[in-house]
Amino acid sequence: MTTFVAGANEYILAGILDLVSPGLGVPVELTGQLITLYAFVYGLCVPIVIALTSHIGRRKIMVAAMVIYGLANLMTVWVDDFWTFLPIRVIQALSGGTAGVTVLSTAVSIAGPQRQGRAIATVIMGFTASLIVAVPIGREIALRFGWHAIFPLIGVLSLAAALSQRLALPVLSPAASIPLRAQLALLRRLPVLGGVMVTVLWMAGYVMTYSFLTPYLIEVQHLPSAWVSPVLLVFGVASLAGSQLGGVGTDRLGFYATLVSSKLLQMCFMLALPLVLWFWSPGSVWAVTAVLVMWSVTAWAAGPAQQVRAAALVPEARGVLVGLNQSGMQMGIALGTALGGLVTRTFGLADLPWMSAVMILASLVLMAVCKRMGSVVPAPA
Repeated sequence: MTTFVAGANEYILAGILDLVSPGLGVPVELTGQLITLYAFVYGLCVPIVIALTSHIGRRKIMVAAMVIYGLANLMTVWVDDFWTFLPIRVIQALSGGTAGVTVLSTAVSIAGPQRQGRAIATVIMGFTASLIVAVPIGREIALRFGWHAIFPLIGVLSLAAALSQRLALPVLSPAASIPLRAQLALLRRLPVLGGVMVTVLWMAGYVMTYSFLTPYLIEVQHLPSAWVSPVLLVFGVASLAGSQLGGVGTDRLGFYATLVSSKLLQMCFMLALPLVLWFWSPGSVWAVTAVLVMWSVTAWAAGPAQQVRAAALVPEARGVLVGLNQSGMQMGIALGTALGGLVTRTFGLADLPWMSAVMILASLVLMAVCKRMGSVVPAPA
């Protein structure tokens, strides 16, 4: 439930950029930077919040974070321009990110070494469920009632999630206490820094196209507007299948083989997306949907493997590493959305999939370099 409402806030904006942009009175590429801001604050500041609250029980952290997150979403009722939205996005990122990282690190610590991949995949199901449900249904709600109706609804769901945490979860002990300075010192170790950068490049490649997928489908692929929500729904269902496939693959084949195969396939389907226009007529819903489904499956199959890979870098500090990896994912979202806006403004929406494939290739190359450097480093003192 926690990852669902956290994912809804972050992902849903990509599905309604064309609707929010006129409401805020700014271009689509600038509206997209609200995604960048959320991800940047999440990636840069949430690790600090996690470190400062490491002495508090994890259930208390999750409940408090979700209450603040819910209230921040309710505050969007009063948003009437781009600049008013900015401070609210900062609060949303800090609180939603803190809850999300706490959930993932808790799952890793209680799952046991043989089931980490499947445990993480189960928790990530909340993010994928937000793609399946929140993005397409949220777009339909925005079309009928205006985009202002979306975020207060997320706020109500967030408060419900906080209540369920308080009633259903047992008391959870504080996370393993590692000083913030020691946590940051991990990033000075090349295997750890390289591992986080692998995540940054991979996620940047994914979101560079995904953040602008709605205008891309309408303006480049010429899909009828009425088909966008159903296509996004199918895309989300495929992401759920990919996440589960990646979890099973990680437990059975190992994270490295799962990452290499999923990223190679993800590149292939990213490159196939523009080719649809060469072999089919513009507006071919079924051809575009088929490619998007395979892209979604392969992209999300890498998620559990990436988390397990991060936890394996320093086994004694796996919770910290999962948090750093989550920060890397958010920095990747910030980088990818910012570059996506730049590519859109400079070259056009049609070039986004090509640039995404380049970023994913860079992630693969860096991962191979990191493997040669060695993967496991000593825990921080």
